[in-house]
Amino acid sequence: MRGYLGKATWVGATLAVLLVFPAAAGCGKHKPAGAVGANNQISVFCNEPRRGRVAETIRQIFAYPVEVVGKQDAFRLDFVPFRDFRIHQYVKNQIFVVNLSRGDDLAKALPRLLGKAGKERLRARKPFFFLAQDAWATGQTSFFAAAWSEEDLYRLLAQADSTRLRRDYENSVVRGLTLTMFSLGERKDLPAQVARKYGWTMRLLEDFYGSEDPEGNFVKFNSNEPVRLVLVHWVNEELPLRPAVWKPILDRILKKYNDGDSVFAERTRTFPEPFQGRPALRWEGVWQNEKYVIGGPFRAVAFHRGGRSFLLVGQVYNPGGDKVHLLRQVEALMATFRIVD
Repeated sequence: MRGYLGKATWVGATLAVLLVFPAAAGCGKHKPAGAVGANNQISVFCNEPRRGRVAETIRQIFAYPVEVVGKQDAFRLDFVPFRDFRIHQYVKNQIFVVNLSRGDDLAKALPRLLGKAGKERLRARKPFFFLAQDAWATGQTSFFAAAWSEEDLYRLLAQADSTRLRRDYENSVVRGLTLTMFSLGERKDLPAQVARKYGWTMRLLEDFYGSEDPEGNFVKFNSNEPVRLVLVHWVNEELPLRPAVWKPILDRILKKYNDGDSVFAERTRTFPEPFQGRPALRWEGVWQNEKYVIGGPFRAVAFHRGGRSFLLVGQVYNPGGDKVHLLRQVEALMATFRIVD
């Protein structure tokens, strides 16, 4: 490596159709406090039986398995009675699934919980769902689904595009993390140094360090215990956002800068998905290293900014531990990427 950013040392392979509304209810002139709790847990308020088909459909949609070298649930669902709403009001992630015909406290409270945008849907008296951001706390994601019978509520969820629901919820949770996870500390000097030297930057947690290869147009940010990495590589032209173009680039970057890491193709998928609202190519899958017999989950995105092509790779290595919440953390760091004028 040509140089180092900050105090870091170079570490090898052991690093290895839904509408989104701003705040629903509870919004005033002042920015609400940050949401609390784990990013991989959802508080669920539902007035159908916890072991009934509506609740089971909620589990199927939101507790789906994520490939992390093995499987882990995307979210842990905590079904809580509505009488405990105040305890869970400010958690990061919420789901409200309401049969309005029951007339219980949750059904009666729904108009107040929904806010203006949701009330318009109530007047239409048709089953609906929508996603709200920052309803009671900054960085919060709240999903609402409502109907006027158990059958309609079940059909609303069972016939929904579960892939789209998951993607939209996941993206909202990651966006929320960018607003909350720096509250306990943020490293400012390293991003500023990168901005001055390379014309781009991203926010970092305070335990992250960095290394660079200026000739290779490459920067690595890393943190240990547990290991999280964000790799950044750029090309000074706009390359087509096609897997055939970017696969050899991703393979080369992982092999060269992570001591032989590679993509586990059988457990990785590549697909187009917007990044920061603009066209991008995305990877979700597993990295491996045959030399050290290790591996872990990763996320990557390729996109264009300012006439250049960028590749961001977020990796996690946490053997025996939870990995999904760490993946969201590195995704949230990548989501703060920006070009510096």
